[in-house]
Amino acid sequence: MLAFQTEPTTLDPAFAVDYSSGLVASLIHSNLVCFDVDGRIRADAAGSWDVLNSGREYVFHLKHGRFSSGSRVKAEDVAFSFERLLSPDVHSPRWWILKDVTGAEDFHSGQKSTVDGIEVIDDSTLSITLERPVAYFLDLIAMPSCGIVSKDAVEKEGSAYGRRPIGSGPWALYSWKEGDLLRLVRNPYYGGYGVAKQSVGGITFRILPESMTRVAEFEVGNLDVLEVPRAELNRWKSSRAKVLSREELRIVYIGLNNRRPPFNDVRVRRALNMAVDVQSIIEHVLFGAAVKADGIVPPGLRDGMQPVDGYRYDPEEARLLLGEAGYEDGFEMEIWQRENPEGGRILESIQGYLARVGVKVRIVTREWGAFKEAVDKGTPDAFYLDWFADYPDAENFLFPLFHSANIGGKGNRAAYRNSVVDSLLDEASMTCNAARRSVLYLEAERIIYDEAPWIFLWFPVKYEVVSKRLEGYRIPLIFNGQRFLDVEIK
Repeated sequence: MLAFQTEPTTLDPAFAVDYSSGLVASLIHSNLVCFDVDGRIRADAAGSWDVLNSGREYVFHLKHGRFSSGSRVKAEDVAFSFERLLSPDVHSPRWWILKDVTGAEDFHSGQKSTVDGIEVIDDSTLSITLERPVAYFLDLIAMPSCGIVSKDAVEKEGSAYGRRPIGSGPWALYSWKEGDLLRLVRNPYYGGYGVAKQSVGGITFRILPESMTRVAEFEVGNLDVLEVPRAELNRWKSSRAKVLSREELRIVYIGLNNRRPPFNDVRVRRALNMAVDVQSIIEHVLFGAAVKADGIVPPGLRDGMQPVDGYRYDPEEARLLLGEAGYEDGFEMEIWQRENPEGGRILESIQGYLARVGVKVRIVTREWGAFKEAVDKGTPDAFYLDWFADYPDAENFLFPLFHSANIGGKGNRAAYRNSVVDSLLDEASMTCNAARRSVLYLEAERIIYDEAPWIFLWFPVKYEVVSKRLEGYRIPLIFNGQRFLDVEIK
């Protein structure tokens, strides 16, 4: 028995963009490949694959898996699922996952009626050709939106498919009581990665918006896994409960508008980083539930990348840098945030630290839509934001957030621009050699970090408490990496 804060909006992979929708859709649908709990790629509907033509072609060999309806998963279903994701008539917000497939953009724009790079060879074999090598392509197709749907089921259900999905994943939807709970049962035909333990016949997700309600339900035995609220962390740590932790693939930061003075001066940006005692905020405001961001790539994704030299808390050095930049008397600035009580407390702490070096901060709060629009347009001086990984690769933290092609709403909201960084990230994205990619990403990260387009804050740590009757459960590195196949109920 688990709980969601927010109810899934749909179980259709093509539209599963929020956490709860993506998680449940991934339990119901197989992908060609999937993530395990540590974020590694595993075979799923595809038992094996070949990488050809210097990383431009993937040939997938399907297992003899079946949908929960009993029908066999064929290469035609995979091709249908991918073309549906790309279809201009479907309007999936996640079509970009497959944009590097040959002919995908022409198909999505309506210029072509087929996708040149998707070829069904036979019932069990599918070839996908890319416009260019994409080192993280398998990560992309392990995302929830690339879940394989039954062509027959989609044609039968139409727009109602998101409420009545038929997948080939380890679990199948049994019931969905809106605003209350979802129940999943075993898919008896599942033939993908792993096999569910006999002691687990199904999974129930309750919809419980209030955090303290979830805590109370766990304490009386009505939930098996509880994400611990930060305010409750010390209590649970000191109890005899089984508390698990894992660093999230997420970075929290204050983006600085690199296009306008004084933030277009690297000395000012470095000074702001040195003026804030990030570790103290982690300890006193976040109850220790974070790791200081000495870098951009989370520790769980560094894969041989050495850490960079982090900014130390040094208000005196910050004042000297501001003086060198011509701001010996400081300056005034705004930091925008979306409506968020915790964010307000954090920004008040940062406001206090910056005041000590002469920087007067005004905190501006807006609802999410207005906040996002303003930030995408470059309106605020600075903004408090976070970034979640879509897939577990260093590329997902560096390319979207710092490549100049993504300035604005695509991710690079600080408007950071560096041609050397662009070249390094472009080369890394097409390099299939893991060691070489790590070198390129580390070089790019060091340049970015040194130029300080953000005030770098922290990587949050997730804490979960698990009931004593549950064995084998681990917090996944990426949210759809836990399929509950290694979990047992004692």
